[in-house]
Amino acid sequence: MHDLEADVLSIVLLLFIFFDVRRFPLPKKDKGSIFFAELSVIYSIFLVISLLVYACTMKFMAFPMYVERSLWALHVISFPFMLLLWAHFNAINVIEDRRKVSIHTKILVAPLVALSALMIADIPHQYFFVFCRHHEHLPKILGSYLIITLSLLYCLAMILIVLINIKELPGSRLFLFMLTPSTLLISIVFFWYMHDHTQFTVVSSFLLILNYLIIHRDSVVVDTLTNLPTKSLFNRRLLKIFRLQLESTVIILDIENFRFFNKRYGRVIGDRMLAQVAEFLVSLEGRHETYRFDNDCFCICIPKSDRHMVEGLVQQIEERMQNSWQLDVNHVHIQINCAIIDIPEQASDYDEFKNAVDQLFIEIKSGRRENIIIYNRENSINQQKKLDIVSALRDSIRNPEQVKVYFQPIYNVNDSRMVSAEALMRIQDSNLGFLTPGEFVPIAEQTGLIIHLTEIVLSKVCTVINQLSKEKNIIDHISVNLSGEDFSSTAISKKLMNIISKEGVNPERIGFEITESMMLQSYEEVAKVIIEMSLKKVTFALDDFGKGYSNLQVLMELPYNYVKIDRSVIAKSTINPKMLTLLTEMLHKMEKQIVAEGVETEEELALIKRIGIERVQGYYFSKPLPEVEFLELVKRASTIVDRI
Repeated sequence: MHDLEADVLSIVLLLFIFFDVRRFPLPKKDKGSIFFAELSVIYSIFLVISLLVYACTMKFMAFPMYVERSLWALHVISFPFMLLLWAHFNAINVIEDRRKVSIHTKILVAPLVALSALMIADIPHQYFFVFCRHHEHLPKILGSYLIITLSLLYCLAMILIVLINIKELPGSRLFLFMLTPSTLLISIVFFWYMHDHTQFTVVSSFLLILNYLIIHRDSVVVDTLTNLPTKSLFNRRLLKIFRLQLESTVIILDIENFRFFNKRYGRVIGDRMLAQVAEFLVSLEGRHETYRFDNDCFCICIPKSDRHMVEGLVQQIEERMQNSWQLDVNHVHIQINCAIIDIPEQASDYDEFKNAVDQLFIEIKSGRRENIIIYNRENSINQQKKLDIVSALRDSIRNPEQVKVYFQPIYNVNDSRMVSAEALMRIQDSNLGFLTPGEFVPIAEQTGLIIHLTEIVLSKVCTVINQLSKEKNIIDHISVNLSGEDFSSTAISKKLMNIISKEGVNPERIGFEITESMMLQSYEEVAKVIIEMSLKKVTFALDDFGKGYSNLQVLMELPYNYVKIDRSVIAKSTINPKMLTLLTEMLHKMEKQIVAEGVETEEELALIKRIGIERVQGYYFSKPLPEVEFLELVKRASTIVDRI
């Protein structure tokens, strides 16, 4: 094979790659495809220059002397230039730190710039280089030695970078990025000794094809568990939709609280559940494509022709969720939340779609009761605020002084004496200002940041208790709210007790509040923590009792010290107190102390006294107070008790 045949064959191969990429665009964020398109385009230019030089050599075309020399100069310098591009391509795929990649490339560029300057200056004189059709091969002069030496150095630099990062590279990547410089180095050696760049052209084409196929292999994978295309293929499908402006509807499906499902039934049953859900989604009527979007998320892509079937698909999904799933001997129920995005009406490009998905996941995880969410572009302002809140939460974790703890006192009903308090978290952000729990807690839970915030709040509460312990005070304990996300850590009990121990606080002075809904999400995990920490004298309260669950198993089996009746029950009881009376009698028989939440009026307080509830919390007595005001209130209350 001669130079002309190698160049033509390489151009044909590149055309096939370009046509295929046009049909199926490579993901822009995919690490393997970074710089691949640029490398392919520049290689095409290299081949065109090579063909022009060949035409000039064979006298098929004639150019003025300076144009001919410039063309030859471009042809000669293109060899180290192509190797520089291969070295950069290798570096950005091997080195994780982008700053190091930039430094590495600048070091490699410097000698090529110097050589190019020398070559341009030498075009009129040809002292170091010879550029004309009468020299088909590289003459053995200084310029040729510089070209070959620089080319070899680039190959060796590629090998060195791979060897330095060899531990971080998986097998297929190690093979590819060692093969690239090795074969290029051999082709340069052949180029020098055989005076023929055919090997270099063939090797470069072979490496482009190999990289292209490996990029495809890495990005287009079928999930082995569900036999569905993965998120990578879905992203490529999206890129095509946006490039061709195809009208489509995407339905994202999230299995609610699937992490807790896995903890309850085990990962084997959880995997079978995912496989059954995937099989069901594929069987839905209509023309659509189903993908596994994430661990417990799927998505369905529906083309324009079947958009009218979206409502029917969602209805089929809702109807299926009302029935149980058979998993071996288990009959289990799951809930799936659906989020719908219309393209291009509500998302006109890939970045806007990603932002929409981020917003929808925040909405799904925020505890809202609707199972179907339709994305609206007008909500982007709300989405931006939520993203700003995430940023504020991360900043608060780095700077705990931004986490403010407010304390709402709890009083004895009979003598109006302060007996305990609940710690409530607030965030003070320099940009967003004062954030209340309703604004940031759902987002903190969805992102997992609540775990760090809980630890910060507990540490601050311990500090306050230590301050109160220096003088006589009337506070039994201060309680901290725990989130369901806190229990995602298997070592939660150990972490909390370590903080209490480190601060030197008696565990009896600390309490934790857990909602009934949290118990339903992960009963076994929560129960284990409650029992373990109760043995160390930590106080526990069941929060929001009567709000909608009222699970007696929770009360009978777990060592709760207090039960906090939700304020909605208190408010309704002023009209009809029967339910509150029955709850109070039942809880007293179970030897539980009761706290009435959200008491705001004298009428509600009178009712609570009459029914026999021991403790009360609400704005009637005190709103949540900042630390300084709370400490002052406790001090005054302690002084009054001493006088009595």
